[in-house]
Amino acid sequence: MKTDLFTAIIAAIAGFAVAFLVTANVLIKDPSQVSIKTLSSPISTSLNEPSEEVFNYRAINPTVEAYVDCTNYDVAGNCVQRAGE
Repeated sequence: MKTDLFTAIIAAIAGFAVAFLVTANVLIKDPSQVSIKTLSSPISTSLNEPSEEVFNYRAINPTVEAYVDCTNYDVAGNCVQRAGE
């Protein structure tokens, strides 16, 4: 019984060592061979105004449907009367 346990432990250690040595060569590469991609365009800090057709600035959730041609709004910011009605 003790020899079976000892054999299993030795086999596990040997398997771990072999697996480590095989994968270490695959995962760990020479740093001189690694290439890093960089951005070529400059980064701008300016922001564009959001489209009024998509962004409703009166809403609690500003991405809800916006009515651009609305003339009257209720207290909740919903369109009561559209232009031309």
